[in-house]
Amino acid sequence: MNYIRSEMPIWIVQVPVVLIVITIHEYFHAWMAWKLGDMTPVETGRLSLNPLRHLDPLGTLALLLFHVGWARPVMIDFGAFKHPRRDTALVSLAGPASNFVTAIVAYLLLLLVRIWPAFVTQFSYVNSVLLSLVEFSVALGVFNLLPIPPLDGSKVFFALFFKRPERFLYDRAVDLYGTVILLALLWFNIITSVMNKVLGFILNTVMRL
Repeated sequence: MNYIRSEMPIWIVQVPVVLIVITIHEYFHAWMAWKLGDMTPVETGRLSLNPLRHLDPLGTLALLLFHVGWARPVMIDFGAFKHPRRDTALVSLAGPASNFVTAIVAYLLLLLVRIWPAFVTQFSYVNSVLLSLVEFSVALGVFNLLPIPPLDGSKVFFALFFKRPERFLYDRAVDLYGTVILLALLWFNIITSVMNKVLGFILNTVMRL
């Protein structure tokens, strides 16, 4: 209980930010697949901005506690696309792209809010949420571009460089091995170190604009 009380101000900011960013990320995977001719997201209820459609309870809790988590993956029908390899890459890129767009919108709102210092003082929560939206959106977008299963970057890699990427896209064994590799890289702080440098450079550059 002491931990919950001490972390409560952080959670008040983090929970809505995580819900917003993950929901937008998964929604745009579904939206892009639908626009390219795949009805699976509609049939499975994923073409929705309702967070409950996209969140994995355990993955969301892990994300809040350990900053590493997952959402429910949006399933797609590879055979529904007119240009399977290209369209699969576009669907995979739609999620990270939505994160960067979210970060840009949040940053513009943050600049607008900071024009009035009195507003920032009186509504510091809004300032904190917008700043967290920028940081978390950029972090999630960059992280998902890593070419390691089951991250979006791996699906782009398979789609662009393999003639039959469908063999790897939803193979549980591939995802399992990739997850083990991903966790090992996180455990030894390899990804964390690289991510911190990349994100630090991006965020410092943006915040100076």
